[in-house]
Amino acid sequence: MNRLITAAAGGLLALFAMYWDDSLHTDVGRDIFWSAPHVLLYGSLAVTLAAGAWWGVARIRGQGLRAAAADPLLRWAVVSAGSIGISAPADAAWHALFGRDAVLWSPPHLLAVIGTFALAVTLLRAIAAEGGSGSMVLGGGLVLAASLAAVMEYESDVPQFSAVWFLPVAGAGMTLAIVLIRRFDPHPWAVTRAALVVTAVRLAVIAVLAGLGHSTPIVPPVLAVTLAADVVRGWRTSAWWLALVVPLAVHAAYLPLLPLLPHGTTVAADQVVASLLVSLGGSTLVVLAAEGLPRTQLPLVRTSGLALVALTLTLPLLSAGRAAAHDPGQGAEAGQAEWRATVRGSRIDVTVTPEGSTPDRASLVARRAGEKLTAPLTPSGNGVFRGHMAVPESGRWFVYATFRGAGAPTAETWIPVEAGSPQLLHEARPLYVPPAPQKDGAGRTAATVVLYGLSAAILLAVARSGRRTPPR
Repeated sequence: MNRLITAAAGGLLALFAMYWDDSLHTDVGRDIFWSAPHVLLYGSLAVTLAAGAWWGVARIRGQGLRAAAADPLLRWAVVSAGSIGISAPADAAWHALFGRDAVLWSPPHLLAVIGTFALAVTLLRAIAAEGGSGSMVLGGGLVLAASLAAVMEYESDVPQFSAVWFLPVAGAGMTLAIVLIRRFDPHPWAVTRAALVVTAVRLAVIAVLAGLGHSTPIVPPVLAVTLAADVVRGWRTSAWWLALVVPLAVHAAYLPLLPLLPHGTTVAADQVVASLLVSLGGSTLVVLAAEGLPRTQLPLVRTSGLALVALTLTLPLLSAGRAAAHDPGQGAEAGQAEWRATVRGSRIDVTVTPEGSTPDRASLVARRAGEKLTAPLTPSGNGVFRGHMAVPESGRWFVYATFRGAGAPTAETWIPVEAGSPQLLHEARPLYVPPAPQKDGAGRTAATVVLYGLSAAILLAVARSGRRTPPR
């Protein structure tokens, strides 16, 4: 049991390192392989995998090799660890073949996120099999925390896609985590106990990052959501109630708090209805995948319900655009640039002074949630360029200055600003030659299909793992 507790604690520490790494990328840009969050992340994962392997060896010795080969827990330990291991070389190959990729939902990154979730569920099942009732709290907390990893960028106010996807993805992840925690932990308040662990870990993340002077994520109001789920469980045991309760509780808890929390991506008023509809459809699909169709003798009800799910999920996809990476700084450094930025409400005024020769042309670009705004940068003498723009919404925007000169490669520099609140920034930032954009083509499409397909297969299998009862 101590091995499993060590593995679960290592998993929580690895999630802590992920938020630290994301914060460092947001504030500074690209970092070296041996940066502190990278060392903590890889070290924590190594501890988790080593402790899990130690537990697996002991289980094989106790069962014998033939029985162990049929043990679903050992098979799942191999699958989840293997998917995490595959994601690292897949990500390196993706960069080499297709270019810059700094989107959390990219195929190799998403495989790592789902592999981490699968490993968390495996640890929870192993703790349950070992009879560690007291340790179930830690295991359930790891599962719930891992279910939120997919919205890490939204929780840190660096959205790559429209905010309409934030709460549906968070709700779907929480729905799956709640179903699985309830499946393996019989405690009546199992999900709420897990939420207490998530809240404590997130508070620790914020305290450490704030102490280091970095941007911080939000404390997600998961306690309100899990309390609603556990209360409803007292009088409605069917998991199908979660398809309704979780999306409603997520929107009721998040929407009023997001505008008040620092570095939380807000959902605009005109996006709330679409967000709720997609969330209901997403959570319904999660319960369908995990539990199968509900018991009903009304084929029309079943067919209509599935059609509604498909419709609510398909319509927003028609307008989904490709993400513009927020993680700048990739590329060969070409010097330094002096930034002065003043933010007053929605207006951003900048003065940028690149070192070296004076470029012929310059422009200003602001990016957030797939939206891209441009404005001119005008030379004002002594190598200084000035410009301004107004952004349509509050939150963190990544503002780039791009310089082009005769016979010289295009160079850019960037700075993050917080629109909607007064700011006065004066910083020296790297000037670098940006890499070529991602290459489209049959190879990239095929790799996307393979990696997303593998992620979906693992997620579906995890949702159905350990299920012993027929659909309710």
